[in-house]
Amino acid sequence: MSPPVVAITGRGLMSGLGLDLESSWRGILASDPPIQPFTLFDTRGLPAGFGAQLPHGVEQLFKANIRKRRRDQMTRGTMMAVVTGGMALADAGLAGEGAMADAGVDPGRVGVVVGTTGTGYASPPGGAADPHRILRNMSNAPASWLSLTHKLGGPAFTVSTACSSGVYALAAAAGLILTGQCDVVLAGASDSSLNYEDLAGFSSLMALSEELERAPAASRPFDAERAGFVMGEGAGFLVLERADLARRRGAEVSALMPPPALTSEAYNIISPAPGGRGMIRTMSLALDLAGLAPDDMGYLNAHGTSTQLNDKYEALAVAEVFGPGAGRLPISSTKGATGHCLAGAAGVEAVLSVLALRDGVIPHTLNLERPDPELGELDLVVGEPRPAELRHVMCNSFAFGGHNGVAIFSSPEG
Repeated sequence: MSPPVVAITGRGLMSGLGLDLESSWRGILASDPPIQPFTLFDTRGLPAGFGAQLPHGVEQLFKANIRKRRRDQMTRGTMMAVVTGGMALADAGLAGEGAMADAGVDPGRVGVVVGTTGTGYASPPGGAADPHRILRNMSNAPASWLSLTHKLGGPAFTVSTACSSGVYALAAAAGLILTGQCDVVLAGASDSSLNYEDLAGFSSLMALSEELERAPAASRPFDAERAGFVMGEGAGFLVLERADLARRRGAEVSALMPPPALTSEAYNIISPAPGGRGMIRTMSLALDLAGLAPDDMGYLNAHGTSTQLNDKYEALAVAEVFGPGAGRLPISSTKGATGHCLAGAAGVEAVLSVLALRDGVIPHTLNLERPDPELGELDLVVGEPRPAELRHVMCNSFAFGGHNGVAIFSSPEG
């Protein structure tokens, strides 16, 4: 019996590479990283005050899509979720007055699941009072505003599992559809934690690269000289729906997704288990849930953070799961270009994985010049994107707290 799947009919994306789906995709295929000193706040005194900030023009985009009174009640991360989620609905033909009725979709059976580390709320400088603090700081705000904005009456909630929040959101969304509670779910992740407190906190954990003098090349997953991750901000959303509904309404299906695999490391609050034990379990479970063999996979969008342990253990885990075929599996990490978008990372990378399927192109790992010899004989895609006939793509997310998530996306043609 074929495994259960849901159809993906809409995509929305914004990142340091671009403010919409296609500009972000063009950016990921280029070799011009957006990693520069931050301009959103005063970075003096920070050892790592640089990263992948959203491009100029994002404020105008917010103003064009969200009324001022509502913008005042939102953080930047929430506004990113509202706008990017709207992009995904529009891509699915479900945005705008009457669009759902015309498509035969009941808004009362459309849910929202948003992955986030929080809203990215930063206290006003100087201890000033913030009359909108409660609304801006509610962790459920991104899902609530998406539901309100688009009049979606199904379940709406947030999940917070650090860097893997987007995969957990996709898993929850698939569950809502496959158990019959929803026909359609808007799911993904958004994060903008670009503020002094969060940057200082990650620096204290010695997780961030401090190579300001070579900022554009500081994020270099799997490189022998990698020296920590680089902060980014971004949002990625997908519209998931029942496959039969998508066919009936004539929607363009860009990919199929079985339920993602979720596990816990149960080892350490910030470090993966030695040898990638938890990663091995999660990737193996994802293959089982999809009814696929290791050799079926055409591309692995790695978590690849540019930190010492994550990249090493992920490489060891890939070698264990894919066995003799590991050296033939193309692997890249898009964080070389986007930086690490924290909770937003899995949402961004899920959308990029779907676009790789769509165009038959594997993004390269930017800044990877000297692969770490300790990672084994892996097929790391470097230098430029690689054309490929893709049927199945795996997308890894391994988070602080030990929250592992792996999603697989398959071509609708099978």
